[in-house]
Amino acid sequence: MIARRFALATLAVLAVALVALPAPAAAQDAAKIFAKSCAPCHGKEGEPSAVFAKQGVRSFKDAAWQKAATDAQVEKSIREGKKGTMMASFEKQFSAEEIKALVAYVRKLGKK
Repeated sequence: MIARRFALATLAVLAVALVALPAPAAAQDAAKIFAKSCAPCHGKEGEPSAVFAKQGVRSFKDAAWQKAATDAQVEKSIREGKKGTMMASFEKQFSAEEIKALVAYVRKLGKK
């Protein structure tokens, strides 16, 4: 009985510790990553310039696109790029965590 209580107490402490962890650095840095690597084409606020828009660069302000594109599709585009477009692969530049953070950031841009 004592061993079981000890195990439960240990699990409770671990659960509290995990909840108290700060947000991953990638989530905190998504805006910086976007500004450096994405904004040159997609614009600071997710709206490309007219020149880039004419070349097919995606506007993240487009509500129809935000609704239609899944997070998995956006992740894949960041990771693999899009053949036949200006969208390059960023698989070697960003970790999986950073790519997920960028997807979340792109979603926020669509709500502004």
